[in-house]
Amino acid sequence: MADQSGSGGLYAGFEGYRSPTADELRQVLTSGIVVPDTNLLLNLYRYTATARDTLLRALEKLEALWVPHQVLTEFWRNRETVLRDPGDAVKITKSLDAHRDKANTEVRAWANRVHLAPGERDALISLLDKGFEQVSERIKEIAHSSTHQFHRDTHQDTVLAAVEPILQGRVGPPMTAQAYKVAVTEGLRRIQAQEPPGYKDKKKDDANAVGDYLVWEQTLVEAASRRLDVLFVTSDTKEDWWRDEGGERRGPRIELVNEMRARCDTTLYMIRPAQLLELAKSELAVEVSSESVKDVDRVDAYTARRESPKFGGWTEEAVDALLMRLHAERPVQAAVLVEASVGSGFVSRDRVYEIAEYPPGRSLRGFTKPINRITQDLKDDGQLSEDAVDILSAVYSHDTPTQAAGFEIHSAVMPIFG
Repeated sequence: MADQSGSGGLYAGFEGYRSPTADELRQVLTSGIVVPDTNLLLNLYRYTATARDTLLRALEKLEALWVPHQVLTEFWRNRETVLRDPGDAVKITKSLDAHRDKANTEVRAWANRVHLAPGERDALISLLDKGFEQVSERIKEIAHSSTHQFHRDTHQDTVLAAVEPILQGRVGPPMTAQAYKVAVTEGLRRIQAQEPPGYKDKKKDDANAVGDYLVWEQTLVEAASRRLDVLFVTSDTKEDWWRDEGGERRGPRIELVNEMRARCDTTLYMIRPAQLLELAKSELAVEVSSESVKDVDRVDAYTARRESPKFGGWTEEAVDALLMRLHAERPVQAAVLVEASVGSGFVSRDRVYEIAEYPPGRSLRGFTKPINRITQDLKDDGQLSEDAVDILSAVYSHDTPTQAAGFEIHSAVMPIFG
């Protein structure tokens, strides 16, 4: 029923649509609760040394800093994974491997066309392999030299040494067994109902699927206890946290704003790490260079792209897993997928025959079955969303409706290969 008392207003009940003012952000930054998400702590291993030190100085000056226990649970759970490749050397070398495979395929096809002697063909391919190998090894050396200060031994890890004193006395307690059980049940319910936050992170129906909700619940409990506004800092860009308007993040989801107001009688604000640096520069007298802001933005954009559910349900990790299985089990399908990925997304029927060295009369019926089988395995293992699109499909023309004209990578997945 509409309020007839005259006590309402434009934003009454619609507070989530209101853009925060500079004064409000300044207030919550200094006297509210500033909550960093797990990705902010993990990305300390990915930022440049200058950007990392700047962000650490900002965190150190935040008297309002408070970390949910679940954030540290996820930090320790994922730290080793990040340490394996903080500089993304593995990613770039995998990309080089894909380009090497394409180059080898091109050379083999050319050699067949000009009837090049097998010995000469193999010599050319050997030169290609040697060049790619040298570049890959040099990349690994550079990556190692720039990340040597990170160590699996916690006593020798410079990031941990810097973060430990900052977080001392600022980490929330673990949930009781009963509260944890209730929260997990509610988190799983929200996943099924697609209620924020966290439903975009679903992998399996267990506690690991509700990490975002556990962070949110612990934050709500703290905000209700202290009756303070919350500034949540995250590089997560998914729609189960942010209100998206025309592809732009305008603020936290309206449901989250309303839930915090209803349970805590406080206000939720959300920013990204780069915005935290800009606020620290103006409000906390932290020296912040434009290069540091750009680097934080770059890393956050990269990690968000890797985790984004927008690419037809696929992630870079899932694509890598598919390619690894294909290279081992079905190298022809792997080569065709790579060929399409480094081009426009399409590979013609004739090109498939060249790559595979198939005889002219061979049928391509069922060509994508191995890809679909491995895709289903990834879904069953929880590495891929159940509603992920088919990554490679046959394309038919009007002239030959019963014969594939070629194969095409789904347009939603192509940005992952970019």
